[in-house]
Amino acid sequence: MGKIVGWLVPVAVGIVALVIAYFSFRAAGSLNQGYSWQEMDWHQNGSTSLGDFFAASDIGKREVSQRGKKCIEYYYYKDGLPVKTVCAGDGQPVQ
Repeated sequence: MGKIVGWLVPVAVGIVALVIAYFSFRAAGSLNQGYSWQEMDWHQNGSTSLGDFFAASDIGKREVSQRGKKCIEYYYYKDGLPVKTVCAGDGQPVQ
């Protein structure tokens, strides 16, 4: 029994350290994007959740033109698909 506990504690501590490091890097990536809390409302439900915050590290933004308006499109880095689009003047996401 003592041998099991002897290696179980360091393994558990290592796993916890890896989880903390993962979320620390994700948080740093999200903060480095420079998005405001309002911008990070990816689900457009009126509030920014912790999930929205962490998702920001995988989302970029680019200028686009839609219906003759200058807009900002937020997109996933992994495949380039849009998350949401906000046009100048109305501040509301375009569906």
